[in-house]
Amino acid sequence: MITKSPYIVSLLFVASVTGQNNVQSRVDGTQRAQPAPVDNLLNAQSTPESDVSQSDTGAQRPVSVNESGISGFFGYNTKVVYRDNPTAQETKLSELKGAVWTNSFFAGASLGVFDMGNSIVTPYIGGSYAINDYLEDEVQELGLNYNSSSAYALLLAQYANGWSARVGVTYTMDKNTETDFEDYSEYFPNIGVMKAFAVSQTTTGVFDAYIGSHSSTIATGLGIPEDNLDNIEYAASYGLITSYGNLKLFPKYLISYKDFENGQNVNRDDLTHNLSVKVDYPLTDSFDISLMSIYTVRESSGALVPSDYKNFDGGIGITLNSRF
Repeated sequence: MITKSPYIVSLLFVASVTGQNNVQSRVDGTQRAQPAPVDNLLNAQSTPESDVSQSDTGAQRPVSVNESGISGFFGYNTKVVYRDNPTAQETKLSELKGAVWTNSFFAGASLGVFDMGNSIVTPYIGGSYAINDYLEDEVQELGLNYNSSSAYALLLAQYANGWSARVGVTYTMDKNTETDFEDYSEYFPNIGVMKAFAVSQTTTGVFDAYIGSHSSTIATGLGIPEDNLDNIEYAASYGLITSYGNLKLFPKYLISYKDFENGQNVNRDDLTHNLSVKVDYPLTDSFDISLMSIYTVRESSGALVPSDYKNFDGGIGITLNSRF
């Protein structure tokens, strides 16, 4: 018979008492990705043989587009990531460590390419579905496993001076796996700008910034106002895309400021620093293996409940994708 140590038992007792706060903290600490076309464009800018041509003086123009003017992609990603602080809290529960296994299915399409004189405009739509399961028994007992769905619409304009601008909206919904209950949903209308710089023959630097409004609904069963996590977010990042033979290296730093508006968070402000490194190795044209690490520090003020936390993620993933 396997028995838990008194230390683990005490942690699980705290978890049982504060289970609702664990779910809220998990939702609050989840790092949402930017819409897929933005990431795809960044990747394409560092790959001469990709389906986007580039120029130091002109807008990037897709060179592989179907006769209908519509092109699409779909794919699957599986990854196992060690998470240093799965509850996104600075309490005893932060001493629980765990690995999370995520399986994601994604698809999207560009709905034509339109020459507007001084810019190239491309509308995008897409979505994804992810299954997130923690592997350690102690973390599973916190009830943090969840499935996440998202959909987006995005309008991207690329200008002759190398800048691009975008406006879009993303919808995200998280559902608890154990209870099949919707923990969280949000609409995120946002605008952003991006600029790529040639650092060397093998390295591209990318500046990106955006402003958006998170209009959220958190489950009322958690005992807090359903709009408790509404906020205005201001974010900026700088990253590098470097090639070493077949390897691609993506170091990136992002800083985010969030101004909360409602409920228990009416006076709350968050400043989050996020440093990430990703290494991709293509096994075939549509099959990549990746190593990734992310370190996050959040400094929060004005909240009724302490919201500071630190977290380190590190893991490995495989991606299959196809374009048509």
